[in-house]
Amino acid sequence: MINLCRMYLPLLAILVAAGCSPIHNTVGPDRERSDLRESVEAPYQLSAGESPFCNVPPMQIPETPELVVAPEPFSAKLYFLLDKTEFTQESKVEARDIYQEILDRDFSEIVISGHTDTSASNAYNEALSLRRSQKVRQDLIAYGVPAENIRISAEGEYRLLVSTPDDTVEVRNRRVEINAR
Repeated sequence: MINLCRMYLPLLAILVAAGCSPIHNTVGPDRERSDLRESVEAPYQLSAGESPFCNVPPMQIPETPELVVAPEPFSAKLYFLLDKTEFTQESKVEARDIYQEILDRDFSEIVISGHTDTSASNAYNEALSLRRSQKVRQDLIAYGVPAENIRISAEGEYRLLVSTPDDTVEVRNRRVEINAR
């Protein structure tokens, strides 16, 4: 115990001497604060029982930008009369609803694929499927869909919906497929 006192007594004397030194009074609670210190430290308005270390300003949460939601993909088929670019009766009625939905949903990309059955030559069917795609494209543009959003393709008789041998008439193969997203 005596050894501990001998060891800590000089340390205690140094602390007491430092507490009474003139340096303590140059900036402290009994002296005015300097201008430099005031500019560095922010003044705190504390109420009873508060600490400047616990007085943290609330965290600012940045506003999240409005999310742009892309419309759900849409697809439809319209059918044509034999060897023509004219719709079947059912497709005439459906076409207006399909065009209006495409216009209302404001798609950025619309792909139109024309198809034929196997009742003519391959070259003729490719040209006919192109004319069918172009007809639907022109209808959409007339409805108000921007032309730059529409792409067309001609598949001819190469992607049949219903497999048939050559020179077979099949209304489900005489179609235009519309895929929008």
